[in-house]
Order: sequence, then C-alpha cells, then structure tokens
Amino acid sequence: MGSIFNFQFGQFAEASSPNWFDWLSLILSIIINIIAIYGGFKIAEHIYRREKTDSERDNNQILEIELKLFKNSLSSLKDACGGQLNEIETYIREKDFKLIFYQNVNVDFLQFIDIKSIYRKYGINDDEKIKKINNLLSNLYTLYDFRESLRSEFRTYIEKYNFHESKFYKYREIMYTKHYTLCNKRAIEISIHEGIKKWTFNENDLFMPEYSNLINDTHRNSNIIDDNGLKDRGLLVQMFVIPLLQITAKYIPEDSDAIEVNGIANQVNAAYIDMENVTEKHFTVIESYKDNLSKIIDTISNFLSND
Repeated sequence: MGSIFNFQFGQFAEASSPNWFDWLSLILSIIINIIAIYGGFKIAEHIYRREKTDSERDNNQILEIELKLFKNSLSSLKDACGGQLNEIETYIREKDFKLIFYQNVNVDFLQFIDIKSIYRKYGINDDEKIKKINNLLSNLYTLYDFRESLRSEFRTYIEKYNFHESKFYKYREIMYTKHYTLCNKRAIEISIHEGIKKWTFNENDLFMPEYSNLINDTHRNSNIIDDNGLKDRGLLVQMFVIPLLQITAKYIPEDSDAIEVNGIANQVNAAYIDMENVTEKHFTVIESYKDNLSKIIDTISNFLSND
C-alpha cells in the first residue's frame, strides 16, 4: 500500500504516520485528477458535438445544393420536352419529313444526383411522397435513350419510305416513256393537230386507245397533275393506276404489251400501299413519343408545383 502512495503522491508514503495535511494533499490530488479527467471528457464531448453539428450543417448545405440542382434540371428538362413536343405535333400535322430534335431532352443530370438524398428530403416515411418520387423517377428514366430512339425511328422511316417511293416513281414510265414507246410501235398513223401529236391505231387494237384516253383524262385533271407536276399521289393511284390495271387485265394474256404495262402498274400500286403502311406505322410510333413527352411534362409540373 505504501509503494502505491509513494508512486502516486511522492513523500506521502515516507511518513511513518501521515498527519492531516498529508491526507488533505492526497484528497486534493484525487479531486484534481477527477476534475482533470472529467474536464477532458467534457472538452472532447464538446468538440465531438461541434464537429457533428458542423458536419450535419455541411451535409444539409450539400443536400440543399443537390436538390436545387435537381429542381433546376427538372425545369430545364420540362422546357426542352415542351419544345420537342411542339416539333413532334407539327411533324404529325404537316407530315413533311422535317423533324427538329432537341438536344436537351436528356436526363444526364441524374448521374450527378444522390437519389437517396431526394427521398431523405421529402420524407422516407411519407408513402404518398415516396410514390410521387417513384413515379417521377420512373418517367425520367424513360428518357435515357429518347433522343437516339427518336432519331433512329425517323431515320428508319425515311429510308423505308424512300425505298418504296423509288418504285412508286415508275408511274412516270407507264404515263410517259412506255406509252410513247408503244404508241410509236403500234400506231398506223401519226398526225399533229393544233400542235398536239396524235396517234391512230389499228381498229383491232383496242388496248392502246383505252390506255391513251386514260392518260389524257389524267392529265386534264388538275387535282392529280398541274403545271408543277404530280399533285396528289392518292388520286393518281385511284384514278390512273388502278383503272390502268383494270384495262390491261382485259387484254392479258393475248397482248404482251398489256402484260408489261400491267406489271409496272402493279409495282406502282404496291409501292404506294407500302408507302402508306410504313407511314401509318411510323406515325403510330411518333404518337407514342408525343404521349410519353406529355406525360413527363405533366409529371414534372406536378412534382415542382407541390414541392
């Protein structure tokens, strides 16, 4: 016991019988040590609490900055979606093969946002708000490949349409070059009346007069063709191509020229049908893009207005 006192308090252990002063010194030393230990603990606790408070304040500031960035990005995205929506509606209305793409229709900003912070901000215990956030995010994620997908759809449609259109233009052959070739081949007399060349065919040749009259009727119909060229493809098919198919069918298989004209007319008709089909399918898809954008705009507006 004496060795312990000697280690802790110096000469206290050297006294054969400690007096009251020795005991007082011992007690004071113990009290001072206790106060020092307690004071050190309180200082450490204060530092810890201050650092914790500073950390929480910094985290809250970062959270507010992230949320502000998120809301600003949503607002910019909403504007871009609105612009793209207007362009799509114009494209659907005009069907003029012109579609402007908005580069800012993207959700790249989501990679810089801590999604968990959004849930913490609006309350992880609020089922209604969680549902609203889930709905917002699920709609935003549909825009990840929106630009590329829309471009691809438009480009594919143009390629398909151009392919079928190139076949449709064979109508020029049966309306002009093939007709002139057959006229020169089968006419028994060629005359010019008032500056217009006319062909006279053998009285047994029933196909060529019908063919020629159909072409003349088509040229006189300004709803189909005017001075600027072909005006209405649908009317051309309805009032020239299909009637020509019916005329040629009457002289098949006896007339080889009618067979050839019929084959070309069938290609033109099939091409027109294919053009209409790819167009219908394309604009059905475009309508889905329009609906998706409208839904996203409404979802963003709802989220921002109720924030």
